Amino acid sequence: MLTRLFIRDFALIEKAEIEFGDGLNVITGETGAGKSILLGALYSILGGPTNGDLVREGAERCIVEGLMEFDERSELIKQLQAIDIECEDGQLFLRREILSNGRSRAYINGSGSPIKKLRQIGALLVDLHGQHEHQSLLDPHLHIHYLDAFGRLENKAQEVAQSWRAMRTDEQALSDLQERRQKLLVDGELRAFQLAEIRNLSPQPGEEEDLEAELQVLDNAHSLVQLGEEINDLLYQRDGSVYEQLSQVRRRFDRITEIDPSLQEQAKSLEEISYLVEDAAQTMRTYGRALEADPAQAEQIRERLEALRSLKRKYGPSLTAVLAYSEELERSENETAELDGQIDRVRVQLEANGQRFAEHCAELSAGRKSAADALEAAIVRSLKDLGIEHGQFSVHLSPRTETKGPVEHEGRRIHADERGAEQVAFYINTNLGGELRPLARVASGGEVSRIMLAIKEAIAERDLISVLVFDEVDSGVSGRIAAAVGRKLQALAASHQTIVITHLPQIASLANHHFAVRKDKDGTRTTTHVEQLDREGRTEEIAYLLAGETVSETARQHARELIQ
Repeated sequence: MLTRLFIRDFALIEKAEIEFGDGLNVITGETGAGKSILLGALYSILGGPTNGDLVREGAERCIVEGLMEFDERSELIKQLQAIDIECEDGQLFLRREILSNGRSRAYINGSGSPIKKLRQIGALLVDLHGQHEHQSLLDPHLHIHYLDAFGRLENKAQEVAQSWRAMRTDEQALSDLQERRQKLLVDGELRAFQLAEIRNLSPQPGEEEDLEAELQVLDNAHSLVQLGEEINDLLYQRDGSVYEQLSQVRRRFDRITEIDPSLQEQAKSLEEISYLVEDAAQTMRTYGRALEADPAQAEQIRERLEALRSLKRKYGPSLTAVLAYSEELERSENETAELDGQIDRVRVQLEANGQRFAEHCAELSAGRKSAADALEAAIVRSLKDLGIEHGQFSVHLSPRTETKGPVEHEGRRIHADERGAEQVAFYINTNLGGELRPLARVASGGEVSRIMLAIKEAIAERDLISVLVFDEVDSGVSGRIAAAVGRKLQALAASHQTIVITHLPQIASLANHHFAVRKDKDGTRTTTHVEQLDREGRTEEIAYLLAGETVSETARQHARELIQ
């Protein structure tokens, strides 16, 4: 609920601090004293439009602050969290600064915030009815929520919304799968050609390096044979070859070791070297004989290398990348069949969710039809109690025909979405012989307040909005009707914090908290201030409302009786 409203330099108000309580809060004061200025200030912290004219003359800015407090288990806290607003210890602090140049700033819990965030908060927490624009009843998009709340259809509405979202998710998934499948089909011939080209060549990892090495040998076969023969000649064949000279050294070592056995190891090493030289010479003889230049083989290798390089140019910077792309093509080749299976499964799921959605819509539509009849009767009865004797109230349920609509009703396909299969709009006629028209176009401020009072009474137990504000609710009523309005406000205040601006003593006497707005003149300027009245002050204020300028003891006694 709204526990504190602080105002500085707003219109005629220099400074005011009001501590509202639960139950029925009544604001009274003579005409022109500035009662509606309070609602204008409250409206500003609910995101209402502002301008520089609201700043009190002589001031640079005006400030409006509001403190909201909640039970920490309140559902409203969850709704605020859904729009990224956190309540600190169950409190929410709103502030609006309006500069004389017309600019304004908004703050939520001390941090700067966009004005639209204030509007979101206001829509959740406060219904303000009267001359200001913050009236949820005048928004046709909200009528469906009033009807569902009255008929206790929120759970069915939630089922419709959930099944609609499930159906939309399936539709999107099916669209994505079909798009992917179509793309695969369009690209299918190209992918098949590419895969066949790679498979026909069948490249192997490292193959290019091996072929280049082999081609290098074939291209230099003549030189290699000649070098091999020369090496064999130097190592073994010619006079004075390495092997022959090593044999001479070995013979000399043999004579040394006969005299000095300590050189046996060195002699043995020379023997091993001789064997190695002989083996190397033998290898070169064999190498030269086996190596023959084969132009046909070299040309085959060149063609293979060019084919591999062509694959790299088309499909990757390396053969490893080409092979990876080949694996990707193979996966794509199998993906079409997999997608067909996925598409079939999603279609079955979509059909089931669509059927479930249609069933939920039908149940909700039936519930709304029944609730609409009951709400119409309840509102008409309540309107008579509130002085709108010839009032007519109608809830229009309007299904929308659509050729491919997801729901069938009475043999027609109709549009449906997360809100169900119909639009809901409130129509009213307040004059004998008149015709029903949309509520927002025909009701005056006072009538809107009384109509909202009637609706709020009907759905009081289900309405989450915590603060109700009524201005002009008593416009054009008196006597028995005024008492009826007061009783309905008092009943509504049992479940909602209710703030009412009134000039009727029948309503003011029912207040749990009573505030009086006074206008002061000091000769040079006029200011407005607000005071909370004690029992004696309430008696005097209600007596004034009863008697006017001259308050008699009889009026005071009558006021005491009303309060009692």
